[in-house]
Amino acid sequence: MDTTTGPKSDPDQELSRSQRRRRNDIVEAALKVFDRDGYEAAKMIDIAKEAEVAKGTLYLYFENKSVLLEGVIQTAILPALEQIGGAAKVHTGSAQELLEHHIRIIAARQASPEMKMLIRLMISAPEQHAQLIRFFHGHVVQEGLELIRSTLRTGVESGEFRPDVADMDPLVLVGSHVYAPVWHNLFQDEGPLDIDRLVEDNLKMVMSGLLVRS
Repeated sequence: MDTTTGPKSDPDQELSRSQRRRRNDIVEAALKVFDRDGYEAAKMIDIAKEAEVAKGTLYLYFENKSVLLEGVIQTAILPALEQIGGAAKVHTGSAQELLEHHIRIIAARQASPEMKMLIRLMISAPEQHAQLIRFFHGHVVQEGLELIRSTLRTGVESGEFRPDVADMDPLVLVGSHVYAPVWHNLFQDEGPLDIDRLVEDNLKMVMSGLLVRS
């Protein structure tokens, strides 16, 4: 079992490669235990066993389950936003191509097991997990929507998108994909959701309304 020490959870703190790997192992273990036992019933000692670290090591990285749950968002969800932001900085093609890239990344995250667990948790006990909801809204929802707004404005400025698109609520572009974790929580036993088809059909419909017609 791993008994080495490490820093407490802090998204701004520099970690060595081995510390980052250990932190990610703990987060992956937490996801398995939360999904298997439910968040409320999950015990830190069980997460430590799943991650094959000592309980003391677990607390060096995450002081409690609430902080560990935020770590799940930081490790499993936020990298998708970083990927979107990074793509926007180096993209040299059309705004349409960039927007489609954004939406595909977001849809893939919304269909992930991590999002399935987080959505189930936040919907089932919103009062109990108000801090988590605020964290998720501030770091995931708001930042993601602002990235999309920026691309919409770019498309308007380049003449690709209609002028009124600059004032459009970006939730219109991602709202249908929010259904993915809802489906996985409620209807998975009734049949799988074809997320790829959902994304592509949504893109066809959205782009037909955004693009300037010659």
